[in-house]
Amino acid sequence: MAGSLFRCRARWLTRKRSLQGKSVRGRRRERTPPRALRVGGRAVLIAGGRARGYGDGPRGKRDHVAESDQAPVRRAPRETAPPPKRGQVDWHVLDAPAAVAYWDADGERGLTGAEVSERRARMGENALPAPPRPSAWKQLFAQLADPLVGALLVAAMVSMGVAIFQGGDESWLARFSDTLAILLIVIVNALLGFFQERRAEQALDALQKMAAPNAKVVREGAVAVLPARALVPGDLVELAAGDAVPADLRLLSSQDFGTEEAALTGESTVVSKDAAATLRADAPLPERVNMVYMGTTSVRGRARGLVVQTGAYTELGRIGTLIRGAEQQDTPLEQRLARLGNIILLICLGLSVLLFVLGVVQGDRSWTILLLTAVSLAVAAIPEGLPAITTITLALGMQRMAQRGAIVRKLPAVETLGSATVICSDKTGTLTQNAMTVRAVETADGAFDVTGEGYADGGEVQRDGEPVDRDTTTLRALAEVAALCNSATFEEKDGQRRPVGDPTEAALLVLAKKLGVERAALLETLEVEKELPFDSDRKRMSVVARRPDGSRVAFVKGSPDQLLTLCDRVLRDGEIVPMDEETRAELGSRNEAYAVRALRVLALAIRPEPDEDVERDLVFVGFAAMLDPPRPEVRTAVEECHRAGIRVVMITGDHKLTAVAIAKELGIWREGSVAMTGGEIQETDEQRLLSKIENVSVFARTTAEQKLRLVRSLKRLGQVVAMTGDGVNDAPALREAQIGVAMGLGGTDVAREAAEMVLADDNFATIVEAVREGRAIFRNIQKFIFFLNSSNAGLVVAVIAGSFFEWMPQLTPLQLLWVNLVTNGLPALALGVDPPDPGQMSDPPRDPGEGIVGWNDFFGMLLVGIVMGGAALSLYWLPTWAPDLLAGGSHDHQLERCRAMAFTLLAVSPLFHAFNCRSRSRSAFTRPFSNRALWLAIAISFSVHAVTILVPGLHPVFKTYFLAPMEWAVVLGLAFLPIPIFEVIKVVLRATRGAAAPR
Repeated sequence: MAGSLFRCRARWLTRKRSLQGKSVRGRRRERTPPRALRVGGRAVLIAGGRARGYGDGPRGKRDHVAESDQAPVRRAPRETAPPPKRGQVDWHVLDAPAAVAYWDADGERGLTGAEVSERRARMGENALPAPPRPSAWKQLFAQLADPLVGALLVAAMVSMGVAIFQGGDESWLARFSDTLAILLIVIVNALLGFFQERRAEQALDALQKMAAPNAKVVREGAVAVLPARALVPGDLVELAAGDAVPADLRLLSSQDFGTEEAALTGESTVVSKDAAATLRADAPLPERVNMVYMGTTSVRGRARGLVVQTGAYTELGRIGTLIRGAEQQDTPLEQRLARLGNIILLICLGLSVLLFVLGVVQGDRSWTILLLTAVSLAVAAIPEGLPAITTITLALGMQRMAQRGAIVRKLPAVETLGSATVICSDKTGTLTQNAMTVRAVETADGAFDVTGEGYADGGEVQRDGEPVDRDTTTLRALAEVAALCNSATFEEKDGQRRPVGDPTEAALLVLAKKLGVERAALLETLEVEKELPFDSDRKRMSVVARRPDGSRVAFVKGSPDQLLTLCDRVLRDGEIVPMDEETRAELGSRNEAYAVRALRVLALAIRPEPDEDVERDLVFVGFAAMLDPPRPEVRTAVEECHRAGIRVVMITGDHKLTAVAIAKELGIWREGSVAMTGGEIQETDEQRLLSKIENVSVFARTTAEQKLRLVRSLKRLGQVVAMTGDGVNDAPALREAQIGVAMGLGGTDVAREAAEMVLADDNFATIVEAVREGRAIFRNIQKFIFFLNSSNAGLVVAVIAGSFFEWMPQLTPLQLLWVNLVTNGLPALALGVDPPDPGQMSDPPRDPGEGIVGWNDFFGMLLVGIVMGGAALSLYWLPTWAPDLLAGGSHDHQLERCRAMAFTLLAVSPLFHAFNCRSRSRSAFTRPFSNRALWLAIAISFSVHAVTILVPGLHPVFKTYFLAPMEWAVVLGLAFLPIPIFEVIKVVLRATRGAAAPR
């Protein structure tokens, strides 16, 4: 491919003179098109080993070109463009005529219909490739991709084969009951997981925007409103306040134009654009003021731009490539469950093979009996209910999180936040309200505090904690400037008040209203004669208005540095007085003090009876200092994270000073903390970054690539990373983190697609609630895993030990499945919703390498197995030791009754043992009624099992009999044994470990 590019360049150089009169479009068609490589189901153009966009062509080095004016740009001859060179085009370096010439466009009339059709056929629609989602069938079969489920399917096939070859006079239901029961469990578990994940996808789809954006396009000299998908490179697009930018555009002209680019760059303030700006090739994305990018929004002014990149080749599309390259791995819970499943599977297979081989060596049993014994052992050892109960527990946790505003897309992610050691949070909209708010007002009369948050009407102007008189001349003048030098408005959307226009101007409107002045009412009394819009050179805006009495006043706002130099007077105590140098210096120092606090400051001034040169000899009125305020509940949430041993890190595209100030206010900045900028990250090699990253609390001015690198570095240090974000620039890091958390209200579709969890309220405090829920879920999973496996250990002991006594009637696979699923399933599920321990958020995060159960748990399971299995086997000696305890009948009949008693004991004993599993150290009699679901589950499980004993029609299926009162007494007495044994063990544990934390 690289060779073809060099050949293309050679052809251009040799034919340049001969094609002076030929159309640019004709020559462009002769260029060899780039090769398309399929990556993750999407087409990426490859040139010289790197992805590039449409029309990049074989260009490389760029030359700085002359600054353009803002007049409409007409189609220029090809020779006015810089010579094509190998590499990717830096559109912000090209001047407007060069960009127009590159795409053979017309900067005044736009493209023709034929040109549009030809380019769309060659380049495709202006749309980002939709991320592939698994089909319903693939999602369903994915639920079966588990070693334990595979072992159960093998057991079902073996059981079915034995039933077919063994024959017999039993009904088909009795013969195939084991096979049907195993398959039923596998199917139910798969359906549970499938429907829960589909429901999560549907909840996410409800958040997607239903309407596709439109664009005002100039074609053949006429303006038309078309779907953004219809744009092609070379199109002309007109932009006004409120318009979504439909593609990457090189601005051709602009008037007081600004965009909000937080979704792409993380920059929380409006970026002023200038079509005539000349930029360096290495200008970072937030500083490319002659460009606007897909996914951003126009907030003020007007502009015309040339489409230079569309679809997957925009900056948005480039980030999509990073997302596809980001690694997606199993959650910590999935890894732990997989390790546990492998251990159980190895134990199960090992014991089954051992029993089968021993039976073959002994040679006294048929192969069908040996296979049934091996299947019985597999059924006994594998906790068939574990996948279903885990799924249901996570699903219930998912529903509880949804009620708190967190939508989980993947079930295991419910628990992942509970094991997070680091939360990397975006600033704008997550830690802050994404609503500029005036916090302070400064006049020559003194400093004033402004209460209230965001764009709500509540709040007032105070001095020393007391409301001020809003009718003073100075404050009234300040309010009038704030209201009149303003083009923002508000709209009600989804029950919330949202600004239309520059958020800074929206904050000034709110300030004016707190001072008793509304723009609409003011315009009814004033007649606006002239308006000088804001531009990046003057850094100010002016409005000249006439009052009812005929007097004229100029209202001016702008940058303090610029405006103070134009002021020769000041409004003090309601009087206009000359501004001396001491006052000017004092005001300058006050401006710097606000800047140190990361407040954005605007200066407000007036000029009575202005002449044609409006912006001179101004009267200084005051400063308005504002910022995007932190969410009030976030500081408490950050403190709770610190108590829980979770480190909170801010990663933002905003300025370092602003980010550090917000971090200090929220408690993220702690003693010894440092901040790094994107530039510093870029210059730091990986080894040095790994050594420094532990002390960094704020990463500022970061790009999408740098955020992705930071997440990867934290993972290399063994951290479990939760990443939050709302913008397109956050999406690669969201996908790379162990759990990505996207914003549902202010977030982009790309971010939501990359995340495992979506916050419906965009609130950091909701993340902390999810951490709390995740920790509770993990502990409850530990509880029911210990319960299920220890109860299964009793079944395994009974099966293995019983296989050595040929005279003992063996427990059937159906009986083992019944105990595993029906009688043990509901108590395990109730343990999954056990109330959380009050002190769980004071414990440090779990070690990522720690298994879901430890060696002490395995010893505990073995002890329970010996107790339960031994108690069940002891019943088989009753005909010999205490025949009077059994109902009458032959010796063989009594042995059959003993099997029925052992079956009932193994079903009932776990119901008592469930209370042991609620805590590793706390007595079972501590808070026994705090989990009412457990009592209900025990009552239902016992009642359901009693049906197999009390209904005669089920006796042949379950090999049961009616039990006499004395037989019930023996069974219940032995079933209760785990309670006193574990109480003694817990007393010893508390004595040896001291006051153990409740677990």
